[in-house]
Amino acid sequence: MKILHTSDWHLGSQICGRKRYEEHEQFLSWLLSLMNREGVDVLIVAGDIFDTTTPPNRSLEQYYQFLARASTSSCRHIVITAGNHDSPSLIAAPRELCKYLNITVIGSAPKKPEEMVLVFNDQDGMPELIVCPVPYLRDRDVRTTQAGESPEEKTANLLAGIKAQYHAIGRCAEMMREKIGPIPIIATGHLFAAGGMTREDDGSRNLYLGTLACVGADAFPPCIDYLALGHLHLPQRVCGSDRIRYSGAPLGMGFGEAGQTKSVLMLDVHDSRTMSIREIPVPVFHRLSRIAGTLDEVMHNLDCMKTESVPVLVEVLLQDSQKIPDAHERFQSFCEGTRVEVLRVRPYRLPGQVLHPSHPEESLAELSPEDVFMRRMDAAQITGDDRDELLASFREIYRLVLEEDMTAEYQR
Repeated sequence: MKILHTSDWHLGSQICGRKRYEEHEQFLSWLLSLMNREGVDVLIVAGDIFDTTTPPNRSLEQYYQFLARASTSSCRHIVITAGNHDSPSLIAAPRELCKYLNITVIGSAPKKPEEMVLVFNDQDGMPELIVCPVPYLRDRDVRTTQAGESPEEKTANLLAGIKAQYHAIGRCAEMMREKIGPIPIIATGHLFAAGGMTREDDGSRNLYLGTLACVGADAFPPCIDYLALGHLHLPQRVCGSDRIRYSGAPLGMGFGEAGQTKSVLMLDVHDSRTMSIREIPVPVFHRLSRIAGTLDEVMHNLDCMKTESVPVLVEVLLQDSQKIPDAHERFQSFCEGTRVEVLRVRPYRLPGQVLHPSHPEESLAELSPEDVFMRRMDAAQITGDDRDELLASFREIYRLVLEEDMTAEYQR
């Protein structure tokens, strides 16, 4: 049996305002070809199918066209779980129709853990796989809010709730395996696992703001033979384990990922508990590049890129003695008619240079809410313990706002 693990498609995403429909279409076509070529039996998509809870119509069309085509492929079972970027109700809406196509869609966690344990049969109708499709778990899914809780207590209770949820599901899965025989147990998750790696400008948003809410490996029961994770955009193992893996996003989500090889993961299951795992590189449909240097050096590098075999999206870190207000326009004009596109120009500051609090070269679109708050503290010259306390308060308030927004959207 072959199981394909992917996640974090982020259909509808943009990079510096540039829409990426073409790249996503190329990826989905490549994925279908891979499934047919390899004879994939089970496809698992571990969250963040879309980039926002209200994806554009074109992205919805791409998604449903993919499901329709995948249902006629060699793949016998498809499992899709919602991530923190997804609307639980939108993901779950077609679930009854999807059942007829052997597609399981999970928008939010059911109340009972046994409802998260599914048995998939082989072509002869015999059980071959137990799947625990766990979506992104929100506060309301795993804990009861207590009056007067400190941020640290909320985080601790949240992590305890996630661990309890996984272990409850694991017990149900183990009981199922005892009844039907020794077959693999595969689970999914969309979370930030302890030890997980991110890069600056890789498109990842912390699942929970702050540094404490990282789910430890002990949250996952040992009965799980493979845990297919989503949320982090770099392909990686958790705590060095081959059985707990992030597939990573198939497209580079930010210029911090320039040069990063993207992949999907193929599990070849040999018997009940033995499997081998392969990383299959995703082709580069549009290459991301980050160039640093003076105006002349950047022009030279851009000229060399004009012979690239694939389109190149470029971020320029301009290091020059004087500010060049029309630098972006110059670069765009220089690359006009080629496969090179300069999307962003930023000043490049050498170590030791003064960082001015006003940041006139930056646009609001380039900053996260936390970046904006940090800039405001810079402008007010807030430092030391006051700065740390204000930042912690901001993160907690912002987390609550995000949770309230998602709850309101889910209830509509």
